[in-house]
Amino acid sequence: MLVLSKTVAANEFPVERPSVLGVDRETGALLRLAPFPWKGTDTDPPLQRWTWLRVAVSRDQRDPRAESVTVDGEVEPTAYLDAKDGWRLRWPFVRPHLRASAESIIDLARSRLASVGFVRPEGEIDIVQLPLRLRFRCASDECTSTHDLVVLDWELNTLARATRERYGAQWATQFRESWGAGLTERFDVHLLLSAYAQAPSKLYIAGLFYPPKSAEDQHEHRHHVAHRAHAS
Repeated sequence: MLVLSKTVAANEFPVERPSVLGVDRETGALLRLAPFPWKGTDTDPPLQRWTWLRVAVSRDQRDPRAESVTVDGEVEPTAYLDAKDGWRLRWPFVRPHLRASAESIIDLARSRLASVGFVRPEGEIDIVQLPLRLRFRCASDECTSTHDLVVLDWELNTLARATRERYGAQWATQFRESWGAGLTERFDVHLLLSAYAQAPSKLYIAGLFYPPKSAEDQHEHRHHVAHRAHAS
């Protein structure tokens, strides 16, 4: 399994267990390992995104989401997928799971067909502080409103905590400059969204991805969007 993101727990309704989301190498399907065996402030052993894991899993009968499995036994990191050549090696694991909008993921989650997928935000994104949230619109005509979603991505929460410790009362301004509107100017930002097990109509942000803009031009993106629509 290729690790795409790590998420922290949410202890208020809807409750969410700490997890690792990734792509199964054999099937290409998205998987959610939950709960993941965390110790301390990170996984044990520590895991980077884009790490290949060898792990045995079983279906979680308590979780209605199609992607959710539990970990059986040890977790063994085996390799790392490099970002070279403008994400040439990484894009094949992301592109099959692109969705047009957050609304489309909610529809799939309600039908229990899928509960996680990538979306591309349109224009600027805004970081909202405490609890950490992200406000955006999807780059699709299907998007009907501005979304304001809780961020459970482990990496972004860790960076927010470090920024607070360094800048004190000015942390939010510093954090927004790095991870808000400026990010979409420099990178081809994508968000990994997931539905809650207890509330399929509610989404949270499980990962923030920012490959170089040169990796895929607009013509290529329209082609892939059209191909995805045809496949659906």
